Amino acid sequence: MATSVQNLIKERKYPFIWGLSLTIFLISAIVFLLFANTSPSPLSVFTDLQQRPVRSSEPPTNDLVERQDTGNANGRDGDKQSDVTDVPGVNDVDLELELEWRLCKGSMSVDYIPCLDNMKAIKELKSRRHMEHRERHCPKPSPRCLVPLPEGYKVPVPWPKSRDMIWYSNVPHPKLVEYKKDQNWVRKSGDYFVFPGGGTQFKDGVKNYIDFIEKTLPNIEWGKHARVILDVGCGVASFGGYLLDKNVITMSFAPKDEHEAQIQFALERGIPATLSVIGTQRLTFPDNAYDLIHCARCRVHWDGDGGKPLWELNRIMRPGGYFVWSATPVYRSDERDRNVWKSMETLTKSICWKVVTKTIDSSGIGLVIYQKPVSPSCYEKRKDNIPPLCLEKDEQNSSWYCFRTRHLYIQFILLRLLFFFAVEQGGDPLPV
Repeated sequence: MATSVQNLIKERKYPFIWGLSLTIFLISAIVFLLFANTSPSPLSVFTDLQQRPVRSSEPPTNDLVERQDTGNANGRDGDKQSDVTDVPGVNDVDLELELEWRLCKGSMSVDYIPCLDNMKAIKELKSRRHMEHRERHCPKPSPRCLVPLPEGYKVPVPWPKSRDMIWYSNVPHPKLVEYKKDQNWVRKSGDYFVFPGGGTQFKDGVKNYIDFIEKTLPNIEWGKHARVILDVGCGVASFGGYLLDKNVITMSFAPKDEHEAQIQFALERGIPATLSVIGTQRLTFPDNAYDLIHCARCRVHWDGDGGKPLWELNRIMRPGGYFVWSATPVYRSDERDRNVWKSMETLTKSICWKVVTKTIDSSGIGLVIYQKPVSPSCYEKRKDNIPPLCLEKDEQNSSWYCFRTRHLYIQFILLRLLFFFAVEQGGDPLPV
């Protein structure tokens, strides 16, 4: 390009050069004006964030507050308040965008989640057999109200102190304290909830349980081989909270159930968590995302519906990854638990998972660790094509209608290349 410009100058084609420069300038000006007209004003967005919701006791509503000449931003009669307060220099500006939102009202608004508490959609479900009522069903049109904070909400306790204690007023749910008092999940102490590190399977505390897993299978090596994990049915997420000490990032999830939205405790503690359920929809995680998946009495029927819940775990677990299952069928021998164990044996063999280890600790709690294969050869040797392997056209629905293995071929080839590269360089092969 530089050579072309020099030639133009040598040939004294100045009109062409000036015309090209003017054209570039005009195009830049037009793009700038279009962007300025379509982009929201940073000031207007900032003022929207400054509007503070006020708690109300009326039923939830999705309506917007009608515009009032008095500038009432919270929609309560007789309460005259400026749209923007305590913001230097903002009240003097003539704002073009002033949205006034109505609060979602009612005592249940603290826990109200429009896509999960959409009772109209839930009542219209034809079946609840696969946990459809625990899945998201977002209302249409989308809600146009703000969910109020609990009365007396305070700035959360900062991390890492928040892992062990949070303000009671921020998550005012005493029911879980009573319901799980024998398992030491959470206790109320004055103005705080405190989390001693107990749990259904953590008889000797969550720290000992985490060490027990690593001693059972040293190759897990928290923070080195297992760095990104998923905790299914997490409770108040103490497992994920204490794994942070091991340089492990844990995504915890559980449904919104009768235990008063345990995920709220996890989020207030500063632990990554989300409300979700393994039902009929794929989890919102990509393929091969997790090094390890953990379930401690998570009450998921892995063998249900032909094993589709476990197929979904297979989709999001990387080849060579581990599934740690700590549940009564692993270490109890009553008839029900024996039947579940036999079903899991059949199911895991059908998807080529192998049992790496199975053990019971001193407190009587047991676990089994499965490993997902890195090679597709096992699937090719199966006598029965159950579960059926996915075709390319079925892949977007994989784990609910078929079993996806195509990524194993790619992973297998990459691992073989890394193996040969390490050997050629005189080093050790990378661990699976």
